[in-house]
Amino acid sequence: MSTVFQERLQTAMENLKGARQWRPKDYVNFANMLMRMPRPGSESGPPLHPAQVALTMFTQMKVSYEPDQDQSPVQDESRVEEAFPHTLEPTVALFVDAPEHLSGVSLTLQGWAEEAQRQGRPFFLHMAASECRLPGGKCFPKVGSLRMSSYDGLEIPVPDVKAVSSYMRGHPFDVAHLSTPGPMGLMGMRLARDAGVPVCGTYHTDFPRYVGELTGNPDLEAFTWAFMVWFYGQMDRVAAPSESTRQDLIAHGLDPNRVRVVGRGVELDQFSPAHRDEDLRQSWGAEEHTPVLIYVGRVSREKNLPLLTAAYKKLLASGRKATLVVVGDGPYREEMMRELAGTPAVFTGVLKGASLSAAFASGDLFVFPSETDTFGRVIIEAQASGVPVLVSDRGGPRDAMLPERTGRVVDGVTPGRFADALKGVLADPERLARWKRDARIHACRYTPAASFDAFWNLHRFALKPQEKSHVAN
Repeated sequence: MSTVFQERLQTAMENLKGARQWRPKDYVNFANMLMRMPRPGSESGPPLHPAQVALTMFTQMKVSYEPDQDQSPVQDESRVEEAFPHTLEPTVALFVDAPEHLSGVSLTLQGWAEEAQRQGRPFFLHMAASECRLPGGKCFPKVGSLRMSSYDGLEIPVPDVKAVSSYMRGHPFDVAHLSTPGPMGLMGMRLARDAGVPVCGTYHTDFPRYVGELTGNPDLEAFTWAFMVWFYGQMDRVAAPSESTRQDLIAHGLDPNRVRVVGRGVELDQFSPAHRDEDLRQSWGAEEHTPVLIYVGRVSREKNLPLLTAAYKKLLASGRKATLVVVGDGPYREEMMRELAGTPAVFTGVLKGASLSAAFASGDLFVFPSETDTFGRVIIEAQASGVPVLVSDRGGPRDAMLPERTGRVVDGVTPGRFADALKGVLADPERLARWKRDARIHACRYTPAASFDAFWNLHRFALKPQEKSHVAN
């Protein structure tokens, strides 16, 4: 018996033990979710099916499912066609998983939802969640939650399939938008196919590389890519957050004519140099002329933070003074704190609102070595705050800045190269000051309105005028 087979058998046995708490209705719910998906050999794309994905995950990744004992009834709402009776715009139904997980995805969706409300667009978000925090959102009761051992802190709500199907039959839509390839995303795909309407989607997160980084399993990473190509390959239009991500999707098999770049937007009043706080800098232990390096985001290995840890230690060992401020939380935080014990590093935990704005603006250089981000919303937030950025040459963040104008791209990033880039940038205060001014100017292009317009046009292009059956009624 091979070692690989033994490992997969052990993983399957552990998952089977965890499945003992499943109820009969949980099995039925999952069966209803996976059935009637496009079959291998159909016109929809590669020969892959969600059931295959479930089997692969079950044998290669520790997955836990916790049934929800407190299932509240679905609260009905007014019909969609009554909410926007005179609009000539398509009615868009967006399906999203894990909307309560603090991430760039949830912030982007919130921005689009708020802009849709301001512009009066018939845009509705559908999710399984404990409460609706997004404008135009419809929350369904969850029957349980999925967790993956490889991604600590992520809880994926599982909706009641019959409840979602019943509700959507009374709320017609012209275009479906699938934000994530989880339970709600699969439900959206099925409902759109049943209704015969176009499907759009956004590739928010580089799940295959996350899987590769967090599990160290190249076979599982390759299989995740196959699933992504199956999922997004069925769509009429796919939104990529950056040109780098667009090219990555095309390289893995998506039709280039269907993939469009839809950027992100940030509130320029919330992220501004005006929020710089000298008292806050002093509380971090930064002296008057001590540069502050700042990182904001999930504190996890897939963000390449072990490299940042090593690079910062190299910078200090070279005799250069600098304070590193890490804003956020995640599974790598405690280890990172141990690695940087005795250094001027500061860990603030999660910050929001005015505290987050002040933290961004009080830095001097934003450090983001991630190679797995499809865009990096924090890159724009930093530049809007008047803070230049230092990023890797792989992934979307490099597309969100101007090399040698609003920051620097580190080629072939290693701890040594990142440390050398830090030293080079910090050695020229005049250039750094120039970059700060240009960073703010560059970020002003990324407004919520511009991002939403690009997002909304995706659905107009996907829907032919004669297909607007709902708005014509």
